[in-house]
Amino acid sequence: MRKYLSLILFLWFAVGQAYGPENEEEVSDQTVYEGKSILNKHNLSIGIFDDKTGLSLIGYTYNLRKKEKDEYFIGGGTMILGFTGSTGWKHYYKKSKLSISSTICAQYVAHLGFMGFMTTASYALEYSLSKKANQILGLEGAHLKLGGLGAIMLSGDSRMDIGVFPFGGLSFGF
Repeated sequence: MRKYLSLILFLWFAVGQAYGPENEEEVSDQTVYEGKSILNKHNLSIGIFDDKTGLSLIGYTYNLRKKEKDEYFIGGGTMILGFTGSTGWKHYYKKSKLSISSTICAQYVAHLGFMGFMTTASYALEYSLSKKANQILGLEGAHLKLGGLGAIMLSGDSRMDIGVFPFGGLSFGF
């Protein structure tokens, strides 16, 4: 049953409509430039755990659908000997230089000692680095993230583990 639940969640998020203008004539170079943050679909995060990829040191997510305050994503991450696959929804309560957001994820975790289905909920503070810092790093859309991650893991032997973890790291949108 748990195998099919993650597949159903994956397909449900994949069917979402991608962002696009309703009328092609309304699009100009200026509107595309101003809305560039909406067009960024790829995210790379590096740090101790993550709100989107859970128990990972390096994570990648692809935004299936992105609105002004909501993101629907699918992704994966790695923690040296473990791997996570995730799908979820991120909502921004405040989006500015210092953003506040929450994320709900369904994940599949595979590690040397265990494997199973995990659901996570997290709150995060994201600080957008300045344009000068982004130029020094050679990136665009870099954020410093700090927050807390709550997880419930269901393993194959009918056990349930619950934990709360702090997380922090850098996130890059491209």
